[in-house]
Amino acid sequence: MSDQKKKDLYHLRGFENLVYDAVYLMYLAHDVDPEQDRDGYEFTYSRSSILNTLLMFECGANCCVDALDLPRQFEDDIEKLPFLSKYEFFLSRIKPQKLFDRGCEQLKAVADLKRVRDSYVHPKVRKKEYSKADDWFGPDFKATPFLNIPNDSGRWSGYHAALALKTANDFFNLFFLNWCEFDTNTVCEILLSADPAGIPATSSIFVDGIEGLNRAAVDWGIDFKFIGKVLPQ
Repeated sequence: MSDQKKKDLYHLRGFENLVYDAVYLMYLAHDVDPEQDRDGYEFTYSRSSILNTLLMFECGANCCVDALDLPRQFEDDIEKLPFLSKYEFFLSRIKPQKLFDRGCEQLKAVADLKRVRDSYVHPKVRKKEYSKADDWFGPDFKATPFLNIPNDSGRWSGYHAALALKTANDFFNLFFLNWCEFDTNTVCEILLSADPAGIPATSSIFVDGIEGLNRAAVDWGIDFKFIGKVLPQ
């Protein structure tokens, strides 16, 4: 395909929708009055927020692979990798001297969320003895080793939704701003733009609806620096 035809293509990336859905569903989970929540809305909102957060990792990784503009067959092979390996491959192309440090705190937290993701999308029946001493949720199926997110998604709360989203935010800040050393326009072109991604960016990007992220930044420290969010004064 010619360079001009590539420039004429509309790129539907989907990352921005995942961000807003994860954030706004987290708000809804926290705004539920537990005294009035007889139908479990908080848990539904929390699960939905966490699932959108989990999809951000996969979507972001695929956006990175697309930005490399690899030969089609090679790109198909790379797309079969787990999402963490896609980020590692991308970094090796952009900054080969930088280490994709899977032992750092941010990556340990992401690996924990990957366990949550894998368990949720490949659900299996789990069995455990139950007694009257257990609470109304049923028996405790324990939690993930690093973030302590319950293995039973029925126990996910607004707290866990915020924890998952902050984990994603901290990873993207580290990966794009520190390791890849991108400016926010380049990150936005890779993740959000409808145009081909330039590395570095070919234009300045304005993110629609970014003010809707203010509460996440102020109340939970989820700053979204990687896409140019500026904290309100």
